[in-house]
Amino acid sequence: MACTHEQWSLIARALSDPIRYQILDLISRGNTGKFTSCCTIGMCVCDIQEALDLKQSKVSYHLKELKNAGLLHERKQGKWNYYSVNQAMLKAFCDELSTRFHLDESAVTP
Repeated sequence: MACTHEQWSLIARALSDPIRYQILDLISRGNTGKFTSCCTIGMCVCDIQEALDLKQSKVSYHLKELKNAGLLHERKQGKWNYYSVNQAMLKAFCDELSTRFHLDESAVTP
């Protein structure tokens, strides 16, 4: 996946915010039973609001930033928007970091 330096910067900026990081983590885990989901087919704003105890406007703002960075897929069904992680973009970003900065995964300790 070819991306510009600007795209990589948007992703890095999106991931640097603790709330956006939490939202992305929550969406990637999906409905784990740790909160009551109103939706059975994906993660909607109301799921995220409840799980993180945030206002709808704040959640929407952060979802927009994650989406603009290319980290989320958005699917509209009726009046609801459902979000999932763009795994391809996230993997491409991680691969780019690894390649650009010559990260040796065997040398990284947990």
